[in-house]
This record gives sequence, C-alpha cells and structure tokens, in this order.
Amino acid sequence: MFQGFSRLSNASLVMAFSIFCVSASAEKVIYDTDMGIDDWSAMLVVANHPEIELLGVTSNGVGEGHCADNMLNIPGLLALSNSPDVPFACGDDFPMDGYYAFPAPWRQQADTLSGVPVPKTNRKPAEIDSVELIHQLLSQQNEKVVLLSAGSLTNIAQWLQKYPQDIPKVSRLVMMGGGFDAPGNIIVPGFTGDHPNKKAEWNIYVDAVAADIVFASDLAVEVVGLDLTNQVMVTPEYAKQFKSQVKTQAAEFWDKVLDDNDWFIESEEYYFWDVLAALVVVEPELCQGEMQSVWVEHTKVPAGDKWVDTSMPDVTEAGLPRSHYDPATFGITRIGGDNPKVKICRQTQPQRAFDALIEILNIEKQSGNNAI
Repeated sequence: MFQGFSRLSNASLVMAFSIFCVSASAEKVIYDTDMGIDDWSAMLVVANHPEIELLGVTSNGVGEGHCADNMLNIPGLLALSNSPDVPFACGDDFPMDGYYAFPAPWRQQADTLSGVPVPKTNRKPAEIDSVELIHQLLSQQNEKVVLLSAGSLTNIAQWLQKYPQDIPKVSRLVMMGGGFDAPGNIIVPGFTGDHPNKKAEWNIYVDAVAADIVFASDLAVEVVGLDLTNQVMVTPEYAKQFKSQVKTQAAEFWDKVLDDNDWFIESEEYYFWDVLAALVVVEPELCQGEMQSVWVEHTKVPAGDKWVDTSMPDVTEAGLPRSHYDPATFGITRIGGDNPKVKICRQTQPQRAFDALIEILNIEKQSGNNAI
C-alpha cells in the first residue's frame, strides 16, 4: 500500500482519501487499546488512513490508562481524525488474574495524554462493555475484520472465551506484545530498576493469563514484539523531521507529545511500539517473520512481593480467587509447545515506517468530519 502512497503530496493525499472512500473496499479494523503514549499515534493511523474503515475502539483499565479517562480521551483523539464518530467502550479495570500493573507515573501520563489537549466532545461510550462491542461489531459485518491490539490482551481473551463462534469473522489479530530474542522492557531505571524480570514485555506482563489464552486460540495472530519494535527507535532527528512537516491537527497533537517527551527520546528508550503494529495492519510487508507456536509463562507462587498492586480485588471478574505469580518469569513469551502457530515479526523497514507515520497523520480531515 505505502509504496505508491508514500510518494503522494499532501494535496494528493486528500484526493486519494476521497477516491478510496467512494470506490475502494476498505480494510475493516477494530482497535483495542490501553491508551498508553504510543497508542495515541496508533489510533490516529487507523482512524486517518484512507484504506482503513475503523469500526470501533475498545479499551480497559488493565493497561496504562484508566477507564474513566480513556472514555474521555478516545473521542477527543478521534475528533482529530477522519473517523470521529466510531463507537468506543471500556472493559474490566483489572487483569484476568495476577496482581501486576504499570507504574503509577506512566498511568498518570496516559490519563492526561501527556498534558496535550484534544478537542472536547459530547460523545459518550457505548452502553455495553468492550467484549460486547467487539462481538456486536463483528456480528454486523459480512466481511472479515482485523483486530489490532495495542495493550493487554484482556478484552481479546475474554471475547474469545465468551464468543468463540466469532473467530471466523476475524482475518488476523495484529498485536503489539512480547519478545523472543530481544531483552525485555520491564526493567526501567527510575521506575522498576531492580525488577527481577529480564525477558517479559509490558503488554503481556500485566495480564499474562489473557495472553496465554490468545496464543492457544485459533486466531491468525501476528506478533509485533520487541524483536521488531527495537529496530525503530525514535530519535531527536526524527522528532525534528516530524515537526518540519506538521500540517494537520492530528500531526500537531503528536508533535506536541514528542516535545513533551523529549527526555524520553534523548534516553534512547523510545521506540515505535504500538504505532508499528498499526502500520503493520495497513502495510503487512512491514512484518517479515516466521511461523511458530508460542506460550506464555505464568507460574503461581504462594504469596506476592513488592511488585504486586495490592489495590486489586482478591477475587477476579470470573469470581475466582486472584492468584499470585512469579514476577521473575510472569509474562515471558516462549517459542514451542502445541499451540497453533502464529507469525512472529522479525524484520521491518524502519525508514518506511517513519515516513508512513508522517504521511498518514498529515492527511487532511474531510469536510463534515468535525468534532461534536
């Protein structure tokens, strides 16, 4: 898609958007997000791209953002895009099992959109939760739908358990999570510097039980893990290039987020995580990989330690006692076992991904797509 798309001028992009809206069969996508920092640009990618029909946005309170704030921030972000009116919903506040959570300062950043304002809207979330919204949206489609997961797999796992008959409606699940040969990212100096887990990735770590359910399913899964995202590091030079090409409200929003996180970029720890998964949805060639079976470690232990979130209820949403797990191994993705094979993305095209984000976020909004 992007090989021709990337050579268009901004004026041509507007025309291309109109043409695609009228004559092309768009890829239908449901976006499941925890509303962390990289999820915002990922949402703008699938909400703005001329070859994507965003059907809905689902979230929960398991990842970085809390439900109440997510339900305000999602419509605000959508108002910046070419898909301002899609339905959105939230799910559970806690993981399917376990007591692990993102650091509180990260969650505050997610809840406040890094202090960058978005349009105020009067849009309300759906009166059903995320699992029901996924099922409803799939039931309404005659064509297969792509699921994009950019957070914990809690909603996806719960949907699989409740509505396994929906699986044939899904063409692929593109997920950002996990890692195999790359180091994990649980250990972050200043936040979790002495954490014992050296291999897990955050989206899997916060609900490894849900992730293991997904990998055991019959979904066609594509894993955009740390092996791939570590190839696309956001540098000060890229941030400067992005700033020089800002033309739309969506791009202006993301430029301000980059400005607010210049310290993060300077640390050389900021990569294209969730946004790379979104780009894989619209350009599958950005994921070159292999088919392997994957399972997720989640070994129970008798009691918790300093890393547990003691504010979580001791009973899960399923009505079972919440279990403690070994923090040193919880959430590590392993190759092997008898699960259906998934595609593990191993190689990408960093410059192509960088250019694509600039182009997509700078597609002009269409008349009539105004925030309400």
